[in-house]
Amino acid sequence: MAPHPPPAVAQGVTDWTGPSGLPGRPGPARQRVKMILHRGIVTGTIPGGTRLVQSSIAAELAVSTRPVREALNELAAEGFVRFDRRGRAVVRELCRTELEDIYEIRMMLEPVATARAAKLATKEVMLRAAELLALMETEADCTVWAEHNSRFHDVIAEAGNSPRLVAILKNLRELSALYVTHSIVGVPGRAQHANAEHAQILQAVIAHDAEAAADAALRHLDGTLRSLHIRPIGADDPGGAPRGNGHRNGRDH
Repeated sequence: MAPHPPPAVAQGVTDWTGPSGLPGRPGPARQRVKMILHRGIVTGTIPGGTRLVQSSIAAELAVSTRPVREALNELAAEGFVRFDRRGRAVVRELCRTELEDIYEIRMMLEPVATARAAKLATKEVMLRAAELLALMETEADCTVWAEHNSRFHDVIAEAGNSPRLVAILKNLRELSALYVTHSIVGVPGRAQHANAEHAQILQAVIAHDAEAAADAALRHLDGTLRSLHIRPIGADDPGGAPRGNGHRNGRDH
């Protein structure tokens, strides 16, 4: 079943003044604000280019502007938000060069993490990954599919027992997450192909075949690059530009 696009994606919103309807969460104010904004950015409900108004967010979440400012600074350090020349926070949009750079790094690191998982994954990890794959195969909501997808890759990477590698890959996947979802929406059959690629990764991990696992991970990333209309690393066309309107409407994992 192909996922349906979330209703908030690509609505052309330019200012975002608060997370109306989102429930409050326990914990420090900065952490709660960051969590809400981060999830909105990654899932696409707060689109790239959206201006984040500190005072309005603070009022909406019933906090002072200080934790909002701190949360925005942290999101900027992680690459999700940028500050314009006037110091206003804006949800960052990746240009082609940045997105290619992220995928080039992922294509170097993700096969390593997946190969480690094939060597070290426990039965519990394999069962959890299989559960997530089953959820993706039946999920019709694009945003929920993307969340299962991210968790699937997190579970596989975490099995390799390298917290530093897990953290690096998680940040790279989150930065490109919106483009993954849009590729699922915009490319017919991409969800089914992605699920099949996930199944190949999991089969190699279950078989403890590190080489096959690394190869499956690399082919999965290549499939995503193709769905985003970005030239795969090492392709012959040195200057091929992405078709369509590029990165406003693309996404992976």
